[in-house]
Amino acid sequence: MKLPFRRHRKISRGQALVEFAFVLPILVLLLLLAVDFGRVFFGWVALNNATRIAANEAALNPDAWVAPVDATDQARYRQQVLNDMRAINCAPIGGGTWEVADIPDPGFEDKGGTADPHEIGDHATVDLECGFTFLTPLIGNIMGNPMLISARSEFAVRGGVINGVPVATAIPSGAPASAAPCINPVPQLVGLRVNAGRIAWTVAGYTGAYTISRVNPQENGNYVITQVDLVQGDFYPCDTPITVGHPDQP
Repeated sequence: MKLPFRRHRKISRGQALVEFAFVLPILVLLLLLAVDFGRVFFGWVALNNATRIAANEAALNPDAWVAPVDATDQARYRQQVLNDMRAINCAPIGGGTWEVADIPDPGFEDKGGTADPHEIGDHATVDLECGFTFLTPLIGNIMGNPMLISARSEFAVRGGVINGVPVATAIPSGAPASAAPCINPVPQLVGLRVNAGRIAWTVAGYTGAYTISRVNPQENGNYVITQVDLVQGDFYPCDTPITVGHPDQP
């Protein structure tokens, strides 16, 4: 009774090996497909990010492409796009590595009904394309190797001139910059102990001086009873100082 069982076991093992030999190439192919298409997806995402950054830069400096052109702004634009393209796993259509000559100029579309498409409210567009090389020759033969992927981004022009008047897109050199308000409003300090108020002031993101002024010496306690000049709930620059008053101990 044991001999037939052993023979059956040997046959089963041999059958499993044959089946595994047939299935293994399919599993490997599926794995390579997943890896390659994952690389394509991440390359496409990076390409879209590059077009958005480029279109935003062009929208801020549209006059760089208006005669007389601004070679400095154009060079900065191309270098920025070049850095982004060299960071992705996608080569120029002609092959090789990315160079300045491979970076296309942005396009400008008139949205205001005027002859000049570089004015405020018009649109700057950037189209980028590249060739993606597959790791698997079989997939490359099916999809094309390299496979062309492209992206397009469009931003409204926010710089340049309006009726011949330049619109500033940056703080002029030498001009004092006004600090942006903190993301948190001034906290309510009245009613807190002086040290607790200092902590609340810091936690809210304010770095300005926290000055204590002693008032009403006839009252007892170590609690904040006034916060001078700054209104609770309003937003101020983060480096704004504050003065709080609390009663002296008698």
